[in-house]
Amino acid sequence: MPPTIALLLTILFIAVLYARDYKERCTPSLALLIPSVWILIHGSRSVSEWANVLLGVNVAGGDVAEGSPLDRNVTFVLMAAGLAVLLKRGISWSNVFRSNPWLILFFLYCALSIAWSDFPLLALKRWFKALADPIMVLIVLTDRDPLKALDIVLRTMVYFLVPFSVLFVKYYPHLGRTYSEWTGAASYGGVTTNKNALGFVLMLCGLALVWRLYRTGNAKSWNKIDNVGMPLVLLLMVGWLFQIADSMTSFVCFLIGVTLFVVLGFSTIRKHLSVYLIVGVLVFLVLQATVNVTDLLLSGTGRDGTLTGRTALWAVLLPMQQQPVFGYGFESFWLGDRLTKLQSLWYWKPTQAHSGYIELYLNLGWIGWLFFGAVILSCYWKMTKLLTMGRWMDDRLLFGRLGVTYLLVYLLYNYTEAGFKSLHLLFLFFLLFTMVDVSRGGLVKSVSAALPGRARNISATVVDPLPTV
Repeated sequence: MPPTIALLLTILFIAVLYARDYKERCTPSLALLIPSVWILIHGSRSVSEWANVLLGVNVAGGDVAEGSPLDRNVTFVLMAAGLAVLLKRGISWSNVFRSNPWLILFFLYCALSIAWSDFPLLALKRWFKALADPIMVLIVLTDRDPLKALDIVLRTMVYFLVPFSVLFVKYYPHLGRTYSEWTGAASYGGVTTNKNALGFVLMLCGLALVWRLYRTGNAKSWNKIDNVGMPLVLLLMVGWLFQIADSMTSFVCFLIGVTLFVVLGFSTIRKHLSVYLIVGVLVFLVLQATVNVTDLLLSGTGRDGTLTGRTALWAVLLPMQQQPVFGYGFESFWLGDRLTKLQSLWYWKPTQAHSGYIELYLNLGWIGWLFFGAVILSCYWKMTKLLTMGRWMDDRLLFGRLGVTYLLVYLLYNYTEAGFKSLHLLFLFFLLFTMVDVSRGGLVKSVSAALPGRARNISATVVDPLPTV
């Protein structure tokens, strides 16, 4: 098939998906365009990279650490637009802070760490840009119908990133593939820049599609094409892309996530989830100490014990941490002489630790981990609380199942990839579940209740349509 025809058919397919979606649904808030664009950018390539590959215009800038002026301007415009939306909605910032104390403390510690960074001005710029993630999350969570807003944002992510990844891989190889300079072997990135990035995008899209199948399975107007057929077609695309991308970390996390999401359908497991998790961790530690289960799992997935060279990188990184308590400052480790030294040791020029746990330790030290660990526990507490608030196919319960699933998959994924950091798509979705307010028995009820005037009256009937349990 000629590439142009394939492109037209892909655009037509996406148009059909949207047309069928909105036939029986209310018009979404235009404000959702802001987080949707943000997700599409961070789930594919930066604006400067798209300008380079599509238009042949090099706007990347000369300083790798500083980044592209175009990307900075786009970030600033989206942040300003997001803040304008939140100010217009008149949300209660005190409620936001009160429902997310550990997250606020973590961001404040990140700001404080700029004081001892080797590059304070650059760290300050990065911290300011990091505020974009919670702004995007709040736009979704303070919508008149947060669950529907989340559904729309997730569908937009899936509808664009998955079909276009298939298109690029099959018909536009100069966009969807890269080739090894040593062996000439192809590596598939789709709309992203590499197979690992494509992997976590597929993991997110796959989990979103599973959640959609369960959620629409309880719809009053059962439409097999819209509620079953279309998601299954997209899941087949996800599966095909997983196969050719060979991003094993993301694929294994996706399989574990689907299994966990299904298992959480059993009330007994939901009620005693913490006990099961503790027992599971203890069993794993015993197996690891006796039969080295990690090596067995790696060999079963076709990977070696070095995790494709990651263990060698970690062996060099950990002794370089000379400030273990406070770290080198927010997003400051991979700069200056340290970056030069590390990139001189490996031909693939590392720019991250390929482990979220080590990356956070290098930048923010043990104190940073103390605060971020509290954020993780806060997210887990909120999601497990939702698990007790509804019936089997209740929207609130399904959201809690998705949140718990995502959190545990997120923790597993960060063993070999660095996703505990701002401006990373996985971190954005972590904030989405972390910042939900369940203090009054409903999804983001206390934040939405702060909307003024007529919007507040609408919120009382739309924001939390779920029955009180």
